[in-house]
Amino acid sequence: MARYPERPLSLYVHIPFCHKLCYFCGCNKIVTRQQHKADQYLDALEQEIVHRAPLFAGRHVSQLHWGGGTPTYLNKAQISRLMKLLRENFQFNADAEISIEVDPREIELDVLDHLRAEGFNRLSMGVQDFNKEVQRLVNREQDEEFIFALLNHAREIGFTSTNIDLIYGLPKQTPESFALYPETCGGAEPRSSECL
Repeated sequence: MARYPERPLSLYVHIPFCHKLCYFCGCNKIVTRQQHKADQYLDALEQEIVHRAPLFAGRHVSQLHWGGGTPTYLNKAQISRLMKLLRENFQFNADAEISIEVDPREIELDVLDHLRAEGFNRLSMGVQDFNKEVQRLVNREQDEEFIFALLNHAREIGFTSTNIDLIYGLPKQTPESFALYPETCGGAEPRSSECL
């Protein structure tokens, strides 16, 4: 760390909680509906941040990414608590990219407003597939219209980057069905899409 004192920091915060298990997922996760577990996790995360942040004193954060699990498992108060903790312990560049992974099954439009107010400016939405049969087989059924509404609302309120994640190789996918997704995604006008 002392060798690169001018290098900016990129921080990753893992929020391991999910309400439901997606059958394809290989991420480190805890499937629960007990919201208080997130508070317990934030208590432990606070200790970690307070003890580790001094190691990076004087370095500025250029990127922050919340991944998971499902970061939007956190309620608004928990989101604010974690952002306050990070801002108190790290110095952020004014133009820092502040990004969050979103599960469209686990968020409401007003949560996007809250995220934007907390400084988030990049949104990565885990869609995985638009086909209803594929969604059912991987336990990830979601509403296509709501996905588009989320992306449109994110742009309207000032998110500068929106992204859709798609996974290739799920049950019942074919090269032909997957080839249709650029057109489908184009209707949502994400600024980028990723195939995993």
